[in-house]
Amino acid sequence: MVGYGGKCVDIAAASSANGTAVQLYDCNGTAAQSWTVASNGSLQALGKCMDVTSAGTANGTTVQLYDCNGTGSQVWQPGAGGSLVNPQSGKCLDATGNSSANGTRLQIWSCTGSANQNWALPG
Repeated sequence: MVGYGGKCVDIAAASSANGTAVQLYDCNGTAAQSWTVASNGSLQALGKCMDVTSAGTANGTTVQLYDCNGTGSQVWQPGAGGSLVNPQSGKCLDATGNSSANGTRLQIWSCTGSANQNWALPG
């Protein structure tokens, strides 16, 4: 899954622990960057789901790795202009601070159509 600056959506330190940061990082083909889209709309890697922290809905709420639990905080839908929308919050997956540096945290933010909210989904 490729995002801003051609960087991949990556799980920090390839850790499958709940609460691990989801970030941008140079694409390296590892399992920490191997995301699949499940039939329920979740994005999964390392056996866990991309999750909006604490089911938050505010701009700037970070995205983490968490046990898949079927809640709205783990649903992502393709939106306009390559965006990924979390319907529960109505916000888009966003690279914090318009940065493409390695380690840039992903968050939710009001959908703006900007490049830091454009994602190429796997498959």
